[in-house]
Amino acid sequence: MEIGLFYAYQFPETPPADGFDWDLQVAQWGEEYGFHEAWFSEHFTVGYERWCAPELQIAAVARETTRLRLGTAANLLPYHNPVALAHRLMQLDHMTRGRLMVGFGAGAFPTDAQLFGTELLAQNHEMLAEGQELIRKIWATKGEALTVKGKYFQVDIPALGELSLGGHWRPYQDGGPEIALAGFSPASSTIRDAGTRGDIPMSIAFSDEYLASHWSAYSEGAASAGLTPDRRKWRVVRDVIVADTDEEARELALSGPRRRMYEEWVIPQNLKAILHMFPGLKAEDVTVELLAHSWIVGSPSTVADKLVAEQESSGGYGSLLLYNFDFHDEPEAYRRHLELLGTEVVPAVTERVKRLLAAR
Repeated sequence: MEIGLFYAYQFPETPPADGFDWDLQVAQWGEEYGFHEAWFSEHFTVGYERWCAPELQIAAVARETTRLRLGTAANLLPYHNPVALAHRLMQLDHMTRGRLMVGFGAGAFPTDAQLFGTELLAQNHEMLAEGQELIRKIWATKGEALTVKGKYFQVDIPALGELSLGGHWRPYQDGGPEIALAGFSPASSTIRDAGTRGDIPMSIAFSDEYLASHWSAYSEGAASAGLTPDRRKWRVVRDVIVADTDEEARELALSGPRRRMYEEWVIPQNLKAILHMFPGLKAEDVTVELLAHSWIVGSPSTVADKLVAEQESSGGYGSLLLYNFDFHDEPEAYRRHLELLGTEVVPAVTERVKRLLAAR
């Protein structure tokens, strides 16, 4: 099992420059402690999930790290010209020397759709499907002309001619960066679509039950396309908190910036999904303490035990991605959490999973 960061949360009152410095510091710690990758989200009108240009964050982080793979999670295609985005990502692929991964999404917030004048439910998923197909075709060209006229987007790349005029751009990675598609709901259709292409499945999962349904959907998609699903590609985004003792970990999980973020943003924003996950509950019953039952919290040995159990129950996944929280005013406990995860928990889990596989 490898480990990575998933950048989503930041408080609206944090000055953007300070927030970016914090995110950069976390990425540097992550590389120091053996993290494998970092994914950067994109929203435009969401104060608690602020960043709107993941490519700029990646370009900056790439200059301060050497090993972390870096991904957009996700570029929201209804809010881009896919021709421009395809070229911007090709340039970034070169600037990172092939460390780039790319996620595509439709967008989930009505306020973003309002900003760009799209109809969230009526148009966005069609625009996602059309836009990503166009980008894949652009990345596959090797100097020949490409003309595509779709419902929402079009491109007319001239063949490469004299003086290098025409379609001269190629990705650094042959065929382009790996593409990820994220799913939130049980048995996600987006995860199934990822399976039909062999893309990276990214599970935003509250529970092990979500994980089981996501892998089933991904496998069904792969089978429909004659592909063999690879569990090493599977990314799982989870709430995991580690400290030197179980008591310290619980305190870190339930206090300070994490509690604020859940009470002010995560619970109100996801209340319907949470109530679906816990049938019979009322809205006023949903608390941080309730949700903590689905988190993985504890000392290194406690968390390692829980992650090994999750690997077994889910059938195994390749990478665990951790939400990054806004601890810029009180960083030390959060730094220690990252250190323990990277230097103690992951090596222990990896060794134990290897032994389990060998025993089979």
